[in-house]
Amino acid sequence: MTFALRHEGAPFARRLTRRVVKNGLVLGHIGTQEIAVCWLGVGVENLELFERTVAALRPHLIINSGFAGGIRSLLEAGDFVLAKNYSSPETLVGTSHVFSASGNLVSVTGIVGPETKARLRLQGNILAIDMETERVATICRKLAVPLLTARMISDRADEALPSVFVGGKLQGLEDVFHAIHFAGRMLVLREKLATRLCHLIEELIRESPSNGVHSSA
Repeated sequence: MTFALRHEGAPFARRLTRRVVKNGLVLGHIGTQEIAVCWLGVGVENLELFERTVAALRPHLIINSGFAGGIRSLLEAGDFVLAKNYSSPETLVGTSHVFSASGNLVSVTGIVGPETKARLRLQGNILAIDMETERVATICRKLAVPLLTARMISDRADEALPSVFVGGKLQGLEDVFHAIHFAGRMLVLREKLATRLCHLIEELIRESPSNGVHSSA
């Protein structure tokens, strides 16, 4: 299981039983299923380290998760979405009902605002954007590890992230209120994401009882 940042995936990691930390990974179980959680850093800070980690673990499946910015206009914060273009076909069997929506995801190199989101929406069936998935998929293809990309929308297509969350400064009371509101939202969404991921893993185990789902990255 991959997340860009620790605070995104911490609620999920806390739900693992028999939890230990080893070599920077959080190892544990959901039921009898072994899970490894890896923190990638924004944009995947160390791609070579990630590749070595995957090569050492040889997981049956990598679930690439965290948050994404909405591009499709009907998506709301908290929607749990499937990136079909960055998910192996075999992982889609029996799991579509878990998601609020599915479509294509695009990885970008920096934070974008509503204007850029609007331009991306004109390009076709783009569901959401993030900054890690393309690089994660590159390693999965190289090492022949199945990938499932399941993300939660953090901000709507018409929303901009608070400036303080992207390295800027608070300019006034409006910025302060926006930042407080967004921070409160994310506290709720982190727990919601953890719940949805646990449900997804349970469905994957149900669909492949003989194979198991050793999620890692």
